[in-house]
Amino acid sequence: MNPSYLGVTLTPFFIDGSQGPLFCLFVPPKDPQGEVLLFLPSFGEELNRCRVMVAMQARMLAEAGVGCLLLDYYGTGDSAGDFSETRWEQWLRDAETACAWLIGQGYTKIGLWGLRLGAVVAAELAAAIPGRFTRLLLWQPVLEGKVLFTQFLRIRLAMLMDRGEPKETTQQMRERLQAGKPLEVAGYEISPVLAAALDSKALVAIRLPAGLQVNWFELTLADQAELSIASQKVVAAWQSQNVVVVTQFFSGPAFWQLHERELTPDLLAKTTGIFLGERT
Repeated sequence: MNPSYLGVTLTPFFIDGSQGPLFCLFVPPKDPQGEVLLFLPSFGEELNRCRVMVAMQARMLAEAGVGCLLLDYYGTGDSAGDFSETRWEQWLRDAETACAWLIGQGYTKIGLWGLRLGAVVAAELAAAIPGRFTRLLLWQPVLEGKVLFTQFLRIRLAMLMDRGEPKETTQQMRERLQAGKPLEVAGYEISPVLAAALDSKALVAIRLPAGLQVNWFELTLADQAELSIASQKVVAAWQSQNVVVVTQFFSGPAFWQLHERELTPDLLAKTTGIFLGERT
């Protein structure tokens, strides 16, 4: 027998963004006064790789009573615009637009659910609007945009090698972007403005509002039972700002990295458990 949450419907629709229509999927909370999570996706192909996991989690949360609004930024996914037009500041505006839509529907308990680079967007938005959000739910947060962007640029290195074309270093790619020239990587045209923004982002530099609840999920290996050193520094910095950070580990496939779509049941169950009041 299939679990009942598989029957939960995620309703597709568009909201009017500042640059064009933004694609969303929505499931309301069971209680109109209940909590709703605004989902902020990751970057590049990670957005597509994570769709199955995110949709599954949204259905499980809905079954537990929590609403979810899943957003595609302008220029990404099924929203209007081309990726070459997308900008970091636009992502923040789009998230604010989605939040305003939820408020317009009468929801007051709004949390932010950020996946990978979306965790940085979520943290910046929470810092910009103190007191607005009930929590940050962070899945495998990216700690430094520069590290993620370097990994992304290496995709182009592999492509050039496969084609037998002249090699480039990631530094040469950055110099091209810094000179104001766009760069294509795996079918994504990266603008110099977006590249500069990505290179400048560091989670540890974001000062969150005191008292904010953060649920931080990080992948663990079988013999590992603590956060990475870099993650520990972010958590310690936030805790020093009187932010309530609860860290949890999960095991299973790193679904954001895999071309074949995979589920990570441990993460799904532990995330749902937060809202069921379970100890996980």
